[in-house]
Amino acid sequence: MKKRLTLPLAFILPLAACQSTPPAPMDYTENTEQESVQPETFERYGSIVVPAGTAEKPVNMRLWYARPDRVTAETPVVLVMHGGRRDADNYRDFWGPYASKYNVLVVAPEVSQQDFPSGWGYQTGNWVSPDSSSVDASKGHRNPPEQSSFAAVDRAFDGLCERFGLNASEYDIWGHGSGAQFVTRMIMLYPQARVRTAVAANSGTYTFPDWSLPLRYGLKNTGIEPEDLEAAYAHHLVIMLGTADNDTSHRLLSQLDIARAQGAHRLAKGRNFYAANERQAEKLRVPYNWELRTVYDIGHSGRKMSGPGARYLLAGKAEEPLFPLRRDDATGQDRDDAGGDGPGRDGAETSKDLLRGSGDGEMSPF
Repeated sequence: MKKRLTLPLAFILPLAACQSTPPAPMDYTENTEQESVQPETFERYGSIVVPAGTAEKPVNMRLWYARPDRVTAETPVVLVMHGGRRDADNYRDFWGPYASKYNVLVVAPEVSQQDFPSGWGYQTGNWVSPDSSSVDASKGHRNPPEQSSFAAVDRAFDGLCERFGLNASEYDIWGHGSGAQFVTRMIMLYPQARVRTAVAANSGTYTFPDWSLPLRYGLKNTGIEPEDLEAAYAHHLVIMLGTADNDTSHRLLSQLDIARAQGAHRLAKGRNFYAANERQAEKLRVPYNWELRTVYDIGHSGRKMSGPGARYLLAGKAEEPLFPLRRDDATGQDRDDAGGDGPGRDGAETSKDLLRGSGDGEMSPF
């Protein structure tokens, strides 16, 4: 019978300690007491909370992030704006793989319902009060620009840079659907935002350069004058459209006449929005730095549009455009060399009377 070897407990414990694996990196949350940590201590996927408000409107904003293998002071930042469901964690996940692939810090700010309720708080940036109406400019009131969710996201970028030790002074920004509404209005209403390149994918409604229409369709009573758009047009804004996002009865597409006047579907709306601003820039005689880009065979999907958005923003890759807009020298009208749903051919009327409204209520999705 073999004898069992029995080791003293005092010997076993040090041996176990020597063989233990290093602790996993700390997941940095708002409950962490440290003011700052080294980037290597952040999980690859996680979230932090940073102050993003003002004394008059305090805001603590959660930032969902995906970081590359190594974060340095020079690591660039791309902000990914969530949809109307405020699901910033999902949009972070859509873009997460591109953090390592392109060596960029991907951050999805969560514009919460608590801080910025309803579509007025998010999609139109809290530029006007929640009791405003997109068909009645007499309802609601303007908010101070610094209390907008545009300004809050811009300030959250400062908190992000402080926590990660970044030297970045600008960021790229991408949004889909409701997030695209946020992005286009941020550029038009709050052009002081430190945006390098902005991509707005498949927006359902747009704020046109039309001072007869209130938000969210126009600029009446917004405090933005025609000459103020020069700063917006100086930004590099890309209107990115999925060619299959052409469902005229999509469940999230407003069927109000005032919305349909922008185009019968998102593909037409985006094209008409780009062309209207091109004409406005020509009228102002200022540079127009916007682009119109199409992505083939993708409909209204934030997940599927994330790939083309990342390739464009982070690798400079784009597909050949479906709508090469060119001005007709004789008529001054837009000419569509590729055919398709242009203004006046998409089934929607574009008269001023129609654009001015279709009733007192706003029953369709924001």
